Amino acid sequence: MPLSNTLENNLQLSKYNVVEYTEDGALVYNTNSGAILKLNNTYKDKYNLLMKTQITEDTELKHTLIHGKMLVNQTYREETTKLFLENTISRFSGNHVGLTIAPTMACNFRCPYCYEKGKEYATMTPETIAQMKKYIQNLKNSYKRIHITWYGGEPLMAFDIIKELMEEVYQNFDKKYVSSSAVSNGYLLTENIVSDLKSLNINRIQITIDGPPEIHNTRRCLPSGDDTFYVILNNLKKALELYPELHVSIRVNVDKSNINRIDEIEMHLKEYDLLKKVSVYIAPVANINGTCSDGQCFNVKEFALEEINFIRRNQNNGIGLIDVPKKNVGMCGAVSLNSWVIDAKGDFYKCWDDVGEINEKVGSIFDESFEINKKLLDWLSYSIENDEECLQCPYLPICMGGCPNYRIKNKGKNCHPIKENVNQILHLIYDISRQKGKDNV
Repeated sequence: MPLSNTLENNLQLSKYNVVEYTEDGALVYNTNSGAILKLNNTYKDKYNLLMKTQITEDTELKHTLIHGKMLVNQTYREETTKLFLENTISRFSGNHVGLTIAPTMACNFRCPYCYEKGKEYATMTPETIAQMKKYIQNLKNSYKRIHITWYGGEPLMAFDIIKELMEEVYQNFDKKYVSSSAVSNGYLLTENIVSDLKSLNINRIQITIDGPPEIHNTRRCLPSGDDTFYVILNNLKKALELYPELHVSIRVNVDKSNINRIDEIEMHLKEYDLLKKVSVYIAPVANINGTCSDGQCFNVKEFALEEINFIRRNQNNGIGLIDVPKKNVGMCGAVSLNSWVIDAKGDFYKCWDDVGEINEKVGSIFDESFEINKKLLDWLSYSIENDEECLQCPYLPICMGGCPNYRIKNKGKNCHPIKENVNQILHLIYDISRQKGKDNV
């Protein structure tokens, strides 16, 4: 047999290739590179032969697979080792820092599934603000880039503090190396605040809408029970007129009680001329601090099915945009040395879900010296390298073992939905490409 037909000794198919067969061929998806290759029946047969024999006579196929990192010069073990090396570098080096800051833990909403219920509704005091400024000044000695996510509580209730701290950031960091976003319920997104968001270059905001008004207003509610749905949509319409560069991401928290009504959001977004101006995604209500004691939450498999069905139903109206999950090198900011959550008292946490839980704090901006306590050690020493199931999983580059907080607290794991719906996602991408008359995905 000619030597050119046999793969070189150092080339083999990637362990992260996922193959999904279609009526006229196959789709090969590499979870490490994110590449998707569409094969017709002829090339499908050649690929199948390559899987069985490590032999191919087709140079073009070979080069295409190499380009998509579907054919690599590494053993399975080396592929995994490289992935974990990239993960370590991402977690413990770099010239960037990410802060999630809650200027207040107070909130104007009383959402029934909120995991922050019962926590102290503190707001940063002048003393804490002054200490935060010192902390920001010290950060410039170690980092070139900074990203700040404003969180809460409802961060817009303390917008004066946001302005004051953002001004401090710009005094210490080059503006081109500063980025900032906010997580808000959208109720207080007034024209004055939007104008300030623009001047401060806070250019991304996540806002939650949980369904049509009669559903949303029972889940995203004021203590008075007054409407929030139409207030939020009016605010968004005005915000994007004043600040068209603002990236608005609408999150729809779903469980078994509202999943059948979420498609109705599209009609209301269209009515307010928002349909093509915002992105929409669904996320499961998480069982944190007993928020799912009534059994309404989805498990991973159930949510994976609901997610793909939502995307499929809404693909043509602009809100159910399909995208293959990207490689997750950093795993999660919670296990990184360069990512911190700071609450209104100046306490450090590693995970958003723990903010305000005093037993989960890992330090304080008031500490004269920063020591690694038991909680912080658990986060920074976190590893899944001994989890054989994860090591053998073709979805490892995307999932990286699931949520670290879940693993640490529950001694288990919650896998990424891609593990349950990858075949539907690939088929949907394939169907869309056919509708658009594309030869390649």
